[in-house]
Amino acid sequence: MDPLTLLGIATTSYSVLKKGIAAGKEIESMAGDLGRWMGAIQNIKTHHATAKSRRFGSVEEEALESFAALKKAEQMENELRNFVIGHYGMNAWQQIIRLQGEIRKRRKEEEVARQQFIDDLIIWGLIAGCIALTLGGILWVIMAM
Repeated sequence: MDPLTLLGIATTSYSVLKKGIAAGKEIESMAGDLGRWMGAIQNIKTHHATAKSRRFGSVEEEALESFAALKKAEQMENELRNFVIGHYGMNAWQQIIRLQGEIRKRRKEEEVARQQFIDDLIIWGLIAGCIALTLGGILWVIMAM
């Protein structure tokens, strides 16, 4: 996705969070919104860190869009961090960051396990195919005699 789309997702999630906070909702009840917002922020940071080229538009335009999205994401992150720290204390933000890291690590492990399963499935399929071809060849030679 382009930086402006990612920023739009982050901004929408952020405004939902701010409205919920202003209405007195607890952070725990807005976990889904917080997760979507953090995911969007992470996507913006990842997009900014990786060099992607577009078919249309200039390099300068893409760089400025990416930079603007990153700075806006950092601003939203700072505002939310200040709110959480102000209402729940410093430990609350640290817990959120720690949970975010744990979830990211678990997802990475799940992806690696999924890819390993696919690789194993391909290897065993090839082995079974080779065995079937070998047995078929042996049977063909025996039948031809």
